[in-house]
Amino acid sequence: MSISLQKGSSVNLSKKEPGLKKIMIGLGWEFRTSSQVDLDASVFMLNSVGKVPQDEYFVFYNNLRSPDGAVQHTGDNRTGVGDDDDEMILANLSLVQGAITDLVFIVSIHEAFQRRHSFGLLKDAYIRLVDVESKREILRYDLDAEFTAYTDVEFGRLQRVNDEWYFRASGIGGSLGLQGYVDKYV
Repeated sequence: MSISLQKGSSVNLSKKEPGLKKIMIGLGWEFRTSSQVDLDASVFMLNSVGKVPQDEYFVFYNNLRSPDGAVQHTGDNRTGVGDDDDEMILANLSLVQGAITDLVFIVSIHEAFQRRHSFGLLKDAYIRLVDVESKREILRYDLDAEFTAYTDVEFGRLQRVNDEWYFRASGIGGSLGLQGYVDKYV
């Protein structure tokens, strides 16, 4: 059974799911109105000083794969139309370089300010972590009404501590835009 996370909660994946290697991070959403909102999932692969070691360790719709092959974005879904996950990121935890300590998952709204979009236009938005091999959902974090005024959310982090992987539901909303996160981590 899947774990439903709340903001700030954490799970030791190495203990809960021994042998977990390949994961899928899925993002899904529906619209409250007829407006279409383009959400973008991104991953910043950070080292111990909180920065990406090279630009290519920022994985998003214009850089679909990390140089080590550990993280892959499956492509941009600009409409959110369809059932299930609208954007997906695949990660092979055994391939993540030892210098990488955090994988930070950000969801931002493309051109949010120009289009006057925010998470308030969405309903049933979520992030989930799935074991690729068994196709089993391990955990889920619902992005609820708490983020209605925001244009981007750090929804979670995979953190490596003493060779164990932890997932933390960050739930930090903001209005930085994707460029703001690039400025922070690159």
